[in-house]
Amino acid sequence: MENHVASRARIDISIPSRRLTLHLSGRVHRTYPCALGKPSTPTPSGIWAIRNKTVNPSWQVLGTRWLGLNIPTGNYGIHGTNAPWSIGRYISNGCIRMHNRDVEAVYPLCPIGTAVHITGSYTTADMPGGDGAIILRRGSRNQQVSHLQARLQELGFNTGPIDGIFGPQTERAVMAFQRHRGLTPDGIVGPKTRQALGL
Repeated sequence: MENHVASRARIDISIPSRRLTLHLSGRVHRTYPCALGKPSTPTPSGIWAIRNKTVNPSWQVLGTRWLGLNIPTGNYGIHGTNAPWSIGRYISNGCIRMHNRDVEAVYPLCPIGTAVHITGSYTTADMPGGDGAIILRRGSRNQQVSHLQARLQELGFNTGPIDGIFGPQTERAVMAFQRHRGLTPDGIVGPKTRQALGL
């Protein structure tokens, strides 16, 4: 039965809209608000899958349900919360938070193996006073970072492996590029640095 349900279920999570959509049998079943990672600890975009599940996890901050994801760069999951006021915000350490009642509704419909697609990027437009430019910084982990690393290496700046992880070596490469182009060497890829990189 679980394998049958797994073949029918898929979760889509939109970073820009902070919404989780559950699909069953190829149709939208329901859409829920959620909270995502702060820009400094972003929710990783990509195609993942549920790898483990727990009812009433021992750590209260996870609320009443935990659906762990197979993201290789850390311990990320979809879970409830004891801080319902946080839903709809960029506030977590990278996990996807839901109201307890919502994650309890999703939990039995999504067995281990359910695909989870996390799409979109962080932008300054998502923050107060933003102008819509994508921001990448140390701690970012997504496909945009891979593009950044490839571009920097193309320009002769060593980022280390192209792995989608904005670590110390990528930060040093960004700062070296910024100094080379007369930009403030803060290691943050904001609108001016992106424009200079041609991204």
